[in-house]
Amino acid sequence: MKVKILHEGHRQRMKKRLYNGSDMFDHEVLEVLLFEACPRINTNPIAHALLDRFCSISEVLKADIEELKTVQGVGKNVAEYIRTVGLCTERAGEIGAMAQLKTFADCKKFISVRFAGKTEEALELYFLEKNGRVRRIYTYSSADRNKVVMDGGDILKNIALAKPYAVLAVHNHLNGCTEPSANDCEFTNLLQFICSMNGIAFPDHIIYDGDEGFYSYRESGALEDIRNKYTMGNIVKWIKSSSTT
Repeated sequence: MKVKILHEGHRQRMKKRLYNGSDMFDHEVLEVLLFEACPRINTNPIAHALLDRFCSISEVLKADIEELKTVQGVGKNVAEYIRTVGLCTERAGEIGAMAQLKTFADCKKFISVRFAGKTEEALELYFLEKNGRVRRIYTYSSADRNKVVMDGGDILKNIALAKPYAVLAVHNHLNGCTEPSANDCEFTNLLQFICSMNGIAFPDHIIYDGDEGFYSYRESGALEDIRNKYTMGNIVKWIKSSSTT
């Protein structure tokens, strides 16, 4: 196979198409993937050759290095790169299958692992799918080991990008007490309002004391009161009733 040097303009146009990747053909997806492994040559013929041999992207990513190297245009570096991507996708599938939070017991087990050994307060937001699988985790902390700094605008931006079904909040206390502070309650109110405004479920805010102690806003009944006060519908009703008095 004769390789050709590819001008940068074509690559930039192909990368722009990633923003609506559903419109791309399989060979185009592979072509862009190989840009990093082949910085100076046209990867389109290599992508076609891989699909001609393995029939699908899935099979390309499952192939071992020696078999990949038998494809025209695929050298050692390209084969190793493809296999690395394949291993990443395989392990991502395994991790995704484990991180599924359906019950309070699931949450406690997951939180204990996530927060083990932390020496400063941290807030984590778990963006969930409808079946409870964790899709994204956003972590917030600050220079103050006993305080978390969080930006509501940042949460809104991340929700707009990831479009979760639900948002679960978790943070730790370093003083061995799980009782929520006034700041904890203010944040819970804000997050409930943000979720309501975006049509997203807010199943719980959990506080972990680092020693297997947990406080759940939902289990305590506090979350139900917060939902009644800080839903978009109820706030609109309150505004309307206030304007007529």
